[in-house]
Amino acid sequence: ESTLPEELTGEYAEDVLAIAKSQLGYTESSRNYQVMEDGSSTKGYTRYGVWYGVPYGDWCAMFVSFCVNYAGADEVPLDSVCNTYIEQLIEAELYRDPEYLPKPGDIVFFDWQDDGTYDPEHVGAVIAVTEDWIYTIEGNSGNRVTVCRYEPEDPGILGYGKLNWK
Repeated sequence: ESTLPEELTGEYAEDVLAIAKSQLGYTESSRNYQVMEDGSSTKGYTRYGVWYGVPYGDWCAMFVSFCVNYAGADEVPLDSVCNTYIEQLIEAELYRDPEYLPKPGDIVFFDWQDDGTYDPEHVGAVIAVTEDWIYTIEGNSGNRVTVCRYEPEDPGILGYGKLNWK
């Protein structure tokens, strides 16, 4: 919590982004890790995993949930797994298909297997949208919190979680 912005605006989208930006550069631990069942791959400790209760798990959804939680967006579901995150957003009527034009603060889900099913591999927070690019902040992208960009028509974009704007 000491890394969070001191003051928030009370606007969900702005606050989600302020929190996400305050986390840029955070890196999964390479010294504190668990060896996975395959005996060779590892999962490093993260503050987002600790916050969610899964210190050594895949943490992209936990990172987004962390940002949404601390922004006070109480109506927006939180989850540690992308597919159940989407299911909760659908139930809350906050999920949009890939043709939706996202706004900064929305959540973007990716399906890099390009099979259109609710088994996406990754999630991030939209920070900016231009005619040519959708910019995101993502946790667990190369084991760190970083900025990424995608073309709006990128076939890997599965859909969006729309914040319930105040």
